[in-house]
Amino acid sequence: MFMKIIYDFTNKIESLSKKEFEKNLKLTILFIVIAAFSISFLFYSKNEDLIMQIKNTKTLSAKTFELIKTNEKMLIAEEKLQKLLEQEKDFDLNIYFEQLCKEQSIPPEPDWEPVIQELSGTNKFDEVTLKATFKDQTTENLVKILEEVGTKEIVYIKDLVIKKQENNKIMFDINLATKRLKK
Repeated sequence: MFMKIIYDFTNKIESLSKKEFEKNLKLTILFIVIAAFSISFLFYSKNEDLIMQIKNTKTLSAKTFELIKTNEKMLIAEEKLQKLLEQEKDFDLNIYFEQLCKEQSIPPEPDWEPVIQELSGTNKFDEVTLKATFKDQTTENLVKILEEVGTKEIVYIKDLVIKKQENNKIMFDINLATKRLKK
């Protein structure tokens, strides 16, 4: 069967005139060249896709590594915070703030109360914040408060807004915060 096909094909080629043979040969070569370019293009485009996927995988791998490092740092910080909170079980931001104002002889404006907020991303801690306003103060008084707060590891300044008043004094809003174990 296969031999018959080859025999018929050779008879067909031998029966062609020289002009028809050259024309068919040119078409066959053209078809082979087009097929080779098409196959090369397909391999090239597939290769480019694979290279892009490899680059994306590498980028995602680096991001994953950074997330793991960040997570490890957060776990260490969380553990440190938990130990600190266990050492300072009786710490109350309200009492601390009252003592701070008394020690520094700096009266805050009324209407300051601690606010407890749930921290997103953790089921172990809440954040306690206390916002207070101090009017007619000097920068020296502000520095004293900041230094004192800086010595208490469990308390941090969430934000501070300083405004100049007309009498060469300042007014500042300070937002102190601490963490506490959820109850």
